[in-house]
Amino acid sequence: MGKTGTEWTLWDRFEVNAGKDLTLKEFIDFFKTKHKLEVTMISSGVSIIYSFFTAKKKLEERMPMPMSKLVAEISKSDLPASSNYLTFELCCTEIDDDDEDVEVPPVKYRWRNF
Repeated sequence: MGKTGTEWTLWDRFEVNAGKDLTLKEFIDFFKTKHKLEVTMISSGVSIIYSFFTAKKKLEERMPMPMSKLVAEISKSDLPASSNYLTFELCCTEIDDDDEDVEVPPVKYRWRNF
């Protein structure tokens, strides 16, 4: 729980269904505007999809890429044809308090078959 007073439990999930496969930039902006969270790291399984300390050139390449393409490219595996969702773990700070990490629930992200 941070300054906003928002608290999550073990059973909570962020559900993101934007009606399209968001780019990395759009995904990060979603959490900034909707939840007032600054995303500092995104992982999917053992793969780090985004981190604030990634080289600038690599971030410039990744920001316009759709999340599903990033996961497939970074994990070096095809996404299952039967899968409509990806699960992400986030590290975040609150926008108003950028020094303190906030524990957030996993993200259930719909990336196709809207």
